[in-house]
Amino acid sequence: MRQSYYQGPRRSYLGQATLYIIIANVVVFGLSILSPELTRTWLSLIPVRLFFRFEIWRLATYLFVHADFSHLFFNMIGLFFFGPVLERTLGERRFWIYYFLCGCGSGVMAAAFYFLLGNGDANVIGASGAIFGIITAYGLLFPNNTILLNFLIPIKAKWLVLIYGAMELFATVQYAGGARSGIANIAHLSAIIIGYFYIRGIGDFRKLIYKYRYRAAEQKRKKRFKVYDGTDRPTFH
Repeated sequence: MRQSYYQGPRRSYLGQATLYIIIANVVVFGLSILSPELTRTWLSLIPVRLFFRFEIWRLATYLFVHADFSHLFFNMIGLFFFGPVLERTLGERRFWIYYFLCGCGSGVMAAAFYFLLGNGDANVIGASGAIFGIITAYGLLFPNNTILLNFLIPIKAKWLVLIYGAMELFATVQYAGGARSGIANIAHLSAIIIGYFYIRGIGDFRKLIYKYRYRAAEQKRKKRFKVYDGTDRPTFH
């Protein structure tokens, strides 16, 4: 999770769901220090075990497992700054739904992606997918609020989401092209897409389809009918 945080006029306090999620992540991180094999073997998301052994719980538990302290810290910083605002906006119940929808949904997409590319034994861990979903929702609901990227660069929330989306798309294409990395960019990208359609619905997608159909029909109509100015007469056969 890249470094960024929210700066705006809204009063900041931890909501109940946000607090519980942070506590759960810290507890599981402590457990991973005491028993790393247990958390990596039974809590991480492993594509072959998900699809062939139907170990469905991994779609939720992988969100609470982190590789090291910095991995945990930056994910929880993102949740700390963006989570409370989104929780107040959506309400606690919808916030829980949204968090796990983005986290579990991006997990499914990541597992399928790695499996199809022949990396079915991959270990996918971390809350980054869910956090990217939260940042996406924030950018859609408060597009003109200011974010300090890397705690230094002021940028509007909507542009931050677009930049993240472009970066994760590029990294995902690179991975599929053979430039393998240890970052689950496909999970981040999937969460951005899931978050977009959850917040906006399919209305924007329908508008895009209608716009494309309208342009195609307009071009087809223009090809059928030609306008002549009278000087260059058409020839009929």
